[in-house]
Amino acid sequence: MRWGTAVGPSAGALVLLGALGAPQAAGQPAANAVRVHSLSPGDTVYVLLDGGGHSLAVVDEDRGGVVLVDTKSAGWGRTIADAVSLVTELPVTTIINTHAHGDNAGGNGEFPSTTRLIAHENAHARMMRSASSAEAGQSATTFRDTLSLFEGANRIELYHFGRAHTDGDTVVVFPDKGVAHVGDLINGKAAPVIDPAGGGSGVAYPETLARLVAAIDGVDRVITGHGALPPVPGVHGMLQTMTWADVEEYAAFTRDFLAAVREAMDAGKDAAEAAATLRLPERYAGYGMEQAEANVRIIYDELLSSVP
Repeated sequence: MRWGTAVGPSAGALVLLGALGAPQAAGQPAANAVRVHSLSPGDTVYVLLDGGGHSLAVVDEDRGGVVLVDTKSAGWGRTIADAVSLVTELPVTTIINTHAHGDNAGGNGEFPSTTRLIAHENAHARMMRSASSAEAGQSATTFRDTLSLFEGANRIELYHFGRAHTDGDTVVVFPDKGVAHVGDLINGKAAPVIDPAGGGSGVAYPETLARLVAAIDGVDRVITGHGALPPVPGVHGMLQTMTWADVEEYAAFTRDFLAAVREAMDAGKDAAEAAATLRLPERYAGYGMEQAEANVRIIYDELLSSVP
């Protein structure tokens, strides 16, 4: 994977510890902490690290509010709000969820100023079955394939390309900024996490990412829901994002992974044997394979269930 353009404020990352930034007393649990990085000096898009999945906050002065992409785990809402207050006095008025998992949508109900929640229809249906997210769901806007929000420099395009990590994954694109948040569709430089109970699919994953690559243009900075954002060598407080070439490579990885599993299955191997002997092209030698065995079993289950 090639890492691309920088993320970070000119003076280094802002760090918020807990709701008030108070020192931790002996014997007390560690305070929540959020690190805030701007995409570039003078920009209005901020990356919020830690506390669950990576979040984005977009300051929209024209509409008098902040758009928040993912709310991390339950209990992190106050810390996120205080982190946002470091860069703007505007409240969080719009929440976009990339999917329904608790480490991405768990804090939805902790933003009283929010007037609009947006999620894919499948993700919202799952959130409404979760008590931790339901209180923020009454005024939700849902979509099936695409949804456009706002105009001008803060225009946002939302896309759903099919089953992959879950059945409700949303890609959030800021066209004028060349920025996309892909949620957990991409797991850094590692095999993806697939949630079959949440509608995820190892068989559909490659085609979903192929549609993503074909449909989106003009993005050069990609934020993932998880995974390390390494520092820019020699530049204090700046982080590197994924490039669009990395996204294309990841789509190819899932395609080649599925092909290797199919080949093992056709050779008569069971799932355990397939996972133990899986052969992938050398170009993926640096990929983390912690999820590989689980993904092989998921794909086997899907393929076997489709056999008449």
